Amino acid sequence: MSRPIAFRAVRGLASTLVTLIAMVLVLESAVVAVRWLGYLSVSGRYAGTVSSAEYNASRDIMMPLEVGLWLLSLLLMFVAWIVLVVWMLRARGNAQMVSPSPHHLSTPWAFWGWVVPVVSLWLPPLFLHDIAKASSPQQRGTPLVPLWWITWIAAWLIFWAGTILTASGISDDHDTIQTLRDAEVDSLFTFSLLRTLAALLFISAGILLSTTVLKITRTQSHWTPTRH
Repeated sequence: MSRPIAFRAVRGLASTLVTLIAMVLVLESAVVAVRWLGYLSVSGRYAGTVSSAEYNASRDIMMPLEVGLWLLSLLLMFVAWIVLVVWMLRARGNAQMVSPSPHHLSTPWAFWGWVVPVVSLWLPPLFLHDIAKASSPQQRGTPLVPLWWITWIAAWLIFWAGTILTASGISDDHDTIQTLRDAEVDSLFTFSLLRTLAALLFISAGILLSTTVLKITRTQSHWTPTRH
């Protein structure tokens, strides 16, 4: 006599995760747009093509708007991470019930792999790759996982590089914007450019992760295994 294996649903979590990622990507795009508007305002005021009143009005709007959008993006990114960890736990459990494919890590590493220093640089993609491989043994995993992780790490590196370079390239002892040096205005341009590149990488990483999660979810949703 056989009875169905009790799979844990992953479709709802996958849909929630993809929706959250899409919201983050929209916010990232908005942050980039506001960043460039802020740069154009500064460079225009420095060049004398933007009046003091126009610059002050733009600054009063753009600065808090950029910070607010970025903080909201971080919040949604954190929520998406929680959903991703829960989805990984469920997908891992489902895969273990039907596939003999070995896993390199024990189940708790779905969470700890993200927070333990140093090893967090490679354990999350390894955990996800094992799930992908176990879900589709004939495909021996998917290249989307390493591409996602490389893109994700590169995005953060470029983001922080832009922040550090800008902080070191601009002095705080300016009474007015006209006392900025050409090099400092150039630093703001570089900062905006690096933030744009980081945002593009974040968007690419989000698309790659969403594609991977949906692919695994579709595979597991089609399973109808039985236990004897």
